[in-house]
Amino acid sequence: MRRPDQAVTIPDVLAHQAELLGDKPCVSLYGEIVTYRALWERSLRSAAQLARVGIQADDKVAILLPTSIEFYDCFYGLMALGAVPVPLYPILGVDEMAALLADAEAKAIITVDWFLENVQKAQTRCPTLSRIISPYDLGGAAPPASLPRLAGDRVALIQYTSGSTGQPKGVVLTHANLLANIRTFVAFTLASQQEIVVSWLPLYHDMGLIGLGMGTLYAGVTVILLPPDLRDPRPWLEAMQQHRATVTASPDFGYRNSLRHISPSETFDLRSLGMAFTGAEPIRLSTVQAFEARFGLKDVTCPCYGLAEATLAVSIMRPGSPLRLDGPGRFISVGRPLPGIEVRIAGAREPGEEGEILVKSPGVMRGYYRNPDATREVLKDGWLHTGDLGFLDAEGYLYVTGRMKNLIVVAGRNLMPRDFEELVDQFPEVRYSAAVGVDSERLGTQRLVVVAEVRDEAIPRGAASQLLRTIVARIHEHQGLRPGQVLLAKKGAIPKTTSGKIQHARLGELLTSPDFAAQIVYPRRDSSGPPTGPG
Repeated sequence: MRRPDQAVTIPDVLAHQAELLGDKPCVSLYGEIVTYRALWERSLRSAAQLARVGIQADDKVAILLPTSIEFYDCFYGLMALGAVPVPLYPILGVDEMAALLADAEAKAIITVDWFLENVQKAQTRCPTLSRIISPYDLGGAAPPASLPRLAGDRVALIQYTSGSTGQPKGVVLTHANLLANIRTFVAFTLASQQEIVVSWLPLYHDMGLIGLGMGTLYAGVTVILLPPDLRDPRPWLEAMQQHRATVTASPDFGYRNSLRHISPSETFDLRSLGMAFTGAEPIRLSTVQAFEARFGLKDVTCPCYGLAEATLAVSIMRPGSPLRLDGPGRFISVGRPLPGIEVRIAGAREPGEEGEILVKSPGVMRGYYRNPDATREVLKDGWLHTGDLGFLDAEGYLYVTGRMKNLIVVAGRNLMPRDFEELVDQFPEVRYSAAVGVDSERLGTQRLVVVAEVRDEAIPRGAASQLLRTIVARIHEHQGLRPGQVLLAKKGAIPKTTSGKIQHARLGELLTSPDFAAQIVYPRRDSSGPPTGPG
């Protein structure tokens, strides 16, 4: 009998688990339960129908679907054919969608009526896109008589980056890349097939798709899926309580939302949790401590670090371990590199020296699709140059301090946005904040600008002025400088990626645009020029 550790492709894994685990629940969504055997059979029927409409090995096929069982059917059906799935995020505008479809040279797109109008508009700008397919038309065919034999070095997936520091790029991952990273991730975390995973993370993003999608498949555990909407965190908490979840994951904002939106009188029993992964954005000590205290948990939070270019996981704090802080207590460690993964800090000669994080592992991507220049920029001498800043301590624990491109330089002083955002986010009137550096020709350096989305957009002028002054005072007290400008803004003013990361570079561009005035609650622009704030 085949075993997952002998598989050379992702379809091999699913075929094995269907044979071994049979009627064990694999995925549950909206009360619909799909077993391992049923998922493989559904995927084979999708593969047969896709082949019938002309999809062949190596064709790039975009998937633009909400979180659904059909996503799984199409994704694994394409892989079984040797075609290359290209998951896209549903919130794309027409221009962004057209650009990604053209970049991927997509032959077809699988989507539903919700997105059809935008897809049809985007299709006019993508000469390779010849077919729009409904997932509901893929289930009737009999399984194919045979499937192509696929090698591990075959391209399995093109995963587009979230674009936190620029245009999204297509990360080319082979089956060998995926399996190498999934195996080390699963061995380190999902040691038992009795684990119950609850996930709201979207299936078009690497942690949701690879970590809690393919990772749970490889581990043979059950995953309870929720829609990727955390404006109300109750469904997430209720699902963890109902299913006695042992594993979940979220960026920091998900845990923070649970603290902000759940009243002290509401109770949820989350004591079954043994692992709560946190990553994808700065990990805040205050969030971790408050979440665990609020729900009676201890040492379940597992800070982690990864990126699409490394398939997914690079380092994870060992489950059950207490948080590890650097000396001054500013940064939380994201653990040691996983087995088989090497990490070094560019230019560092001793522990604690900060620099760019470099990664070498079997999971490092083949490159960016059709972008050799960008590939050469990040893949050098076998090392992936991540663009992230961090350091290793004397015991080999990694700390991520920020993004190189997000660095703020004020009068020769290097500053990280998170240091200001953590301070401003503590104000109850603020729902989200972002700090950026804006070049000033007059000063010959950057000015620190803080944008804070307020909860009450009708905040009275006097209260807004007081809040602005208090923000400036707190930043000065803790960081020793005053921001060049603080702007109180409407909800949604701060641009974010599909995974919730702040697009600092994009925000910097928006701040110079006259159109951004419509997003500002206080201080308002007047007829004489740009918004004013403390200098």
